[in-house]
Amino acid sequence: MTHEAALPPAARAFLAHLEAEGWSSGELAAATADLEALAARARQQGREAWDPVWLAREAIPLSEAAAPGSRRQGELARHLARFLAAPPESSPPDPGPGEDPAPRVLSEAELSALLTELAREAPERLDDALERYLHHLSVERGLAPLTLEAYARDLQELRRFVAALGRQGWEEVSLPDLMDYLRRLEARGLSARSRARHLSALRRFFRFLEREEEISANPATLLNTPRLPARLPQVLSEAQVEALLTAPEGTTPWGQRDAALLEVLYATGLRVSELVGLTLRQVDLTRGLVRVTGKGGKERLVPLTPLAVAKLSRYLKDGRQALLHGPPSAVESPKRRGEGAPKPRSGRRSAGIMPSPYVFLNRRGGRLSRQGFWKILGHYARQCGLPPVSPHMLRHSFATHLLSRGANLRMLQLLLGHADLSTTQIYTHLEAARLRAVYEQAHPRP
Repeated sequence: MTHEAALPPAARAFLAHLEAEGWSSGELAAATADLEALAARARQQGREAWDPVWLAREAIPLSEAAAPGSRRQGELARHLARFLAAPPESSPPDPGPGEDPAPRVLSEAELSALLTELAREAPERLDDALERYLHHLSVERGLAPLTLEAYARDLQELRRFVAALGRQGWEEVSLPDLMDYLRRLEARGLSARSRARHLSALRRFFRFLEREEEISANPATLLNTPRLPARLPQVLSEAQVEALLTAPEGTTPWGQRDAALLEVLYATGLRVSELVGLTLRQVDLTRGLVRVTGKGGKERLVPLTPLAVAKLSRYLKDGRQALLHGPPSAVESPKRRGEGAPKPRSGRRSAGIMPSPYVFLNRRGGRLSRQGFWKILGHYARQCGLPPVSPHMLRHSFATHLLSRGANLRMLQLLLGHADLSTTQIYTHLEAARLRAVYEQAHPRP
């Protein structure tokens, strides 16, 4: 808090109060910056001293602003207004020479008017709490962007529901409110698994609020989890995987890319976001390894099969270089372009644009998207006469086939990047003959 001395005494007393309440150094630094912004607003208006009514009035336009930082300043202004209106029993120290006197206590009429003004903007408190929670998930928990997006989407839906009930803060949300919310999700036709996801999100959020002492009791602890149907992973047989991996033709740049894509996915069991997000720096063809950044920013090393190394090497040497030069017309053979057709431009490098760092590119030379890979996989599945195949089905097949050939469950956990072994245990649905053989081999009695 290097700029604390430039703040009015009321703001300095408020910061001391927040520190006594256990705010972290990062939170105090953010509060100091917001108070400095409020001090700048006060100077613009020619105001030397702060009072609760002015703070409450200034909090309204700040809370209505689109910028998250302004909304945070509005919430802090309301918090400071309450502090000045009803200071804690441990009053701030007397001001020193030349400083403003301590803030006065409001009359009952002024306090009533202040609380009425604050109640008008109460729903913004819900947004502010969600913003802090999502920041906590992103910075402190390191959740992946897609996971963070799912949490935000589910909790925003909950926020709209409780705001429609007229709740002015999360501390006013009760167990019957949450039960009504889950019943509404069920009435909309959401499956038990989707409702369980919503329930998991709100449980974690309310635990965060309880830990931050923003609510005195957690109503979500008494909610029952919907009964989920037992569902085993869908997998392809080894013969089906073989047909899928040999479907792409390696005579075109995109055919070489597709062959490498499918082979690398089955060789490593990567998630689709990990696969399309691979960069050249993460691939070590000499040692036959890829360094993957998975959920939570955790890194793991996954080996490649010799066949995956061969297909990936060919693609990186030929197909990827051709895709870097632009659209399909730029990578067609001279025979297809026709005799006398002008040669394509040398492409992105000559234009001064840095080439893509990603391994797998689309036909325009940019990064291949998740949706693009879904389309590629669906095309080859139809070509082979297979049922609809998802990228995760190949990941399931990778895990199941390794286990069926004697792989260790702990090793599989490391390869898949699972944080909990219980997640990996779902792949132990092996055929009865395999289990019988292992049993007879391991049992000490003949």
